[in-house]
Amino acid sequence: MKIIVNNVEFPFDLGCRILKMKHKENCPLEQLQDFWDEIVPLSFKEIAQINNLEQRRVGILYLGIEKIISDVNPKLLSKKTLKKSTLWVDANGELTEHKFNDTYELYEVDGSYFNEGLRNGRGMDNCYYIRCKDTSTDREYLIWIDLQSVWNSNEIAFGNRWGFDKSKINAIQCIAWTIQTDVPIGSIEKIVRQGDCIMIKPKGKYTPLLSPRHLSEREYKELLIAES
Repeated sequence: MKIIVNNVEFPFDLGCRILKMKHKENCPLEQLQDFWDEIVPLSFKEIAQINNLEQRRVGILYLGIEKIISDVNPKLLSKKTLKKSTLWVDANGELTEHKFNDTYELYEVDGSYFNEGLRNGRGMDNCYYIRCKDTSTDREYLIWIDLQSVWNSNEIAFGNRWGFDKSKINAIQCIAWTIQTDVPIGSIEKIVRQGDCIMIKPKGKYTPLLSPRHLSEREYKELLIAES
């Protein structure tokens, strides 16, 4: 027997536990009512062991940020706040200056949360994520990142191409890394952000990169002129 949750097919037992994560005390299906109280919702560690990507995505969606954080007991590595000023359109349709503090937090999660149950092969290393808020809705987001790639994107600032040191990586470098572009370094005039939509204006003509690159901390702090 199968259960369809959020347009994704699950084995019956797994589907029941996924539904319990979302609906908690309120059973959504009459057929599950008799044993609903006995169903145990999944933990983050169990979700991380699901091989099917779409099933894992639904599990993380229903678990929620706060439960993920409490389950994995993350270690705070860096917390940075930028004081920002941008132009917003007010209720009267007029441009107004909006000042706000934008805080980013970089966390480390022990790889054992993902590796439990693995018998063969090399497990995952520790994982890292950025926690931040939407500047207009105050909704929180958790974004997984590749710390080595963050280092590579900022290696000029570190002054040592081969000396990877995670203690030197900060939260601003990580949030900058989440933005990609095919505009070469030094060819960006300005960046405007509206939610997930990133608009980058180049300096005149340029030759696009064959492979997109990640932004550096310097570009994020100096070239991002407006966001909403």
